Amino acid sequence: MTAPLKIALMIFVLALCQQAVFAAVKLPGVFSDHMVIQRDVPIKVWGTAKPAEKITVSFASQSVNCVANKHGNWNAILEEIQTGHTGELKIQGENTVVVKDVVAGDVFLCAGQTEFMPALKQLPASAAKDQPNSKLRIFVVPKRASASPLGTLAGNWISSDKLVPPDCSALSYRLGRDLQYNLKVPVGVIDCTFDDTPIAAWISKDRLMQVDSFKAVLTNIAADTTGGSGKSQPTSVYNGMIAPLIGYGVKTVCWYQGFSDLGFASSYRKLLPILIRDWRGRWAQEPELPFVFVQLPSSAFHPVKAPPNWWAEIRDAQASALALGSTTMVVTNDFVDDSQLQAKTGLPSRLAAAIRHCLYEDKLAPVGPSFESYGNESSKIVLRFKHADKGLVLNNSKDNVSGFEIVDIKGRVFPAEAKVVESHVVVWSAQVVNPIEVRYDWKDAAHATLFNGEHLPAAPFKISIRL
Repeated sequence: MTAPLKIALMIFVLALCQQAVFAAVKLPGVFSDHMVIQRDVPIKVWGTAKPAEKITVSFASQSVNCVANKHGNWNAILEEIQTGHTGELKIQGENTVVVKDVVAGDVFLCAGQTEFMPALKQLPASAAKDQPNSKLRIFVVPKRASASPLGTLAGNWISSDKLVPPDCSALSYRLGRDLQYNLKVPVGVIDCTFDDTPIAAWISKDRLMQVDSFKAVLTNIAADTTGGSGKSQPTSVYNGMIAPLIGYGVKTVCWYQGFSDLGFASSYRKLLPILIRDWRGRWAQEPELPFVFVQLPSSAFHPVKAPPNWWAEIRDAQASALALGSTTMVVTNDFVDDSQLQAKTGLPSRLAAAIRHCLYEDKLAPVGPSFESYGNESSKIVLRFKHADKGLVLNNSKDNVSGFEIVDIKGRVFPAEAKVVESHVVVWSAQVVNPIEVRYDWKDAAHATLFNGEHLPAAPFKISIRL
């Protein structure tokens, strides 16, 4: 066979392969039976087909036409529908795909790393068992890192009256249970979690390139698409797990991550707001898409060479993201071990309560006291707090330690006395006449002592005092 004939044959075979790839309408796994679509917002549906293939998408008495582009990609947007509507999503091209048992409700994207909240399969069977619930559906995003943004992902929605996906994080599942029970609407949970992942791995390349320290790294970046060591690379988890979801309607993002960034608080302080703006922009919901994130808990884990207060510093970096609108931080410094984080009445219910207050105007307190302002009374400092309408409670530790500290002009740190006066906290130390800083719970292994009337803990903080 002559060389030209071989080349012509290869081109013909490649053309046939290309046709085979796009021979039928296909949908990403997130569009599958039992899916929950976000109510009251336009519904975007997308997939692949042959180039120039005409596609019709039908749902809830609506029908929208579109045409696949030269790469075989297509998308269609349906008008918003109301709560509880159930039906079939039909996509027709040269073939027909029918997605059954589609219901309109609220969808929650639960993302981050999973060190503090194991998968359900890691818990005792009795701890993971719950009553069947047909109105709670779960989609577990396959753990995957990628060097470039992926257009699709595998997987399927599971109705929890049939099966609880064992790979789902316990926090995502229990949060969904709580929300569905209290909201009385169908709830979809997208569990998008990957252990041992730094925050930079979850941010798109476009946004991360705006940070000088990442430009050189991103120029020749490579990632392991099998989900191995590549998951620590900047942008890799965004590419593999977030990019394929963009456009799927969500009510809010629940973010729990930070362990892999211990020791890099100054970087985290910049990156968490960048991540929030990045995802809001991708979903075309900037600045409205709510972010509810979990502050890292108390921990005594501290390598010998680690800087002092590295847990306190990363918690403070997380808290700084509250400067953005539509953000809420759930504090966990009163949970002294993992069992309290994992308990159904622990972090899952606290996170759900914050969401219900912020998104649904529930009367529950959203969070514990958060520092608002201060005043001077001689050598004493008067601290004022938000989220303390029902008063403040100061429970000194068993060693009669208030949890407050005062720093003098020489930088020396002294334990402080503290007492609640009406809705304020008065802090002082007999050893310090002119304090320059007040700290609360500024330790790695924190011991929460300050609560509001709803018994939610105050977030750790430190403030500079003007002399």
